[in-house]
Amino acid sequence: MLTVFIEYKLDPAKRQDALILLEGMAEKLSAMGAASYSCLEGIDQPGLFVEMFEVEEVEQYEKIKAWRLADEAFCACVSGGAAKLNVWAFRAVKR
Repeated sequence: MLTVFIEYKLDPAKRQDALILLEGMAEKLSAMGAASYSCLEGIDQPGLFVEMFEVEEVEQYEKIKAWRLADEAFCACVSGGAAKLNVWAFRAVKR
C-alpha cells in the first residue's frame, strides 16, 4: 500500500476555478484505483492544498501522477503551473 500526497499552492485569482475542477476528484481517482481520498487546505497558509489517497501498486501511482501533471486546466490554477504541482508516494517503513 502506498500513500500519495499531491501538494500545491493555488493562484488566488483562480481559486474558484480550481475548486470546481476538484469536484468529483474522489470519484475520478477511485476509478483509477485510489482509495481514501481527502483534500486539505492549510490553516497557516491559506491557498496551500494537500490531497491524500492510497493506491496498491506503484503503477497506479505513476499513472495518476502523469494524469494530474498533464491536466492543463488544473495546472493553470496552480501558482507556478505543473512544475509546482508536487506529487509524492510513500510506503510504510517496515520495522
